[in-house]
Amino acid sequence: MLKICVLEDEAAQMERMKAYLQKFQSEHADFEYVLDAYKNAFDLLEHYKRDVDLLFLDIRVPDMSGMEVAHRIREADQNVMIIFVTNLTQYAIEGYSVNAFDYILKPLAYNSFSSKLERALRMLSYRSSDITLDLRTRDGGRRVSADSITYIEISNHDIIVHVGAEQIRQWGTLSKLEAQLREAHFVRCSSSYLVNLKYVHKVRGDQLLVGGDTLSISRPRRKEFLNALAQYKGGSH
Repeated sequence: MLKICVLEDEAAQMERMKAYLQKFQSEHADFEYVLDAYKNAFDLLEHYKRDVDLLFLDIRVPDMSGMEVAHRIREADQNVMIIFVTNLTQYAIEGYSVNAFDYILKPLAYNSFSSKLERALRMLSYRSSDITLDLRTRDGGRRVSADSITYIEISNHDIIVHVGAEQIRQWGTLSKLEAQLREAHFVRCSSSYLVNLKYVHKVRGDQLLVGGDTLSISRPRRKEFLNALAQYKGGSH
């Protein structure tokens, strides 16, 4: 079940969005969703929970710009997929600052809306992972979901698996884990780090923010890493 959230202050546009979602559902038997709809930004931010899969943001609402809303959402939720709804194409470029997936031009047309939604659903499916790792630590065995790992590093012949604020150490090689986690969207940013693309918040120069940590991107790995990140995020960098 997909959770969709919409911020749109124009009643006619909101009704059109709802109608398009219902039409899309009638054409795709496996598409199931719940919808939260908001007319103003403050209500959305007050009630927002980090369980939204897809967020449609109107760029222009009276109480706050959609871009500012997106920045505030990103402070709490790095995973939600954001699609801007706008009549100005210039905002498509600004959208990369908040890892926006795409934008839809007003007035909404069903063909454009449905094609963007199909692409978003493919990417959401692409992101999902049920891969687990059986880690062998000094204290015994531990099973960890790949989805919960922010990144993995090698230090003094130890593998350090970062799961939130926790660090799990085990013996092994980064290459072996890289092969196991390739389908879970882990990519090396250097010879020392294997990164879960889900948790990449920002790339700036030769550094990236992963979870709450800053890692370096090596020059030989830079192009491959950024290409993988762009494909995962659904845009280009």
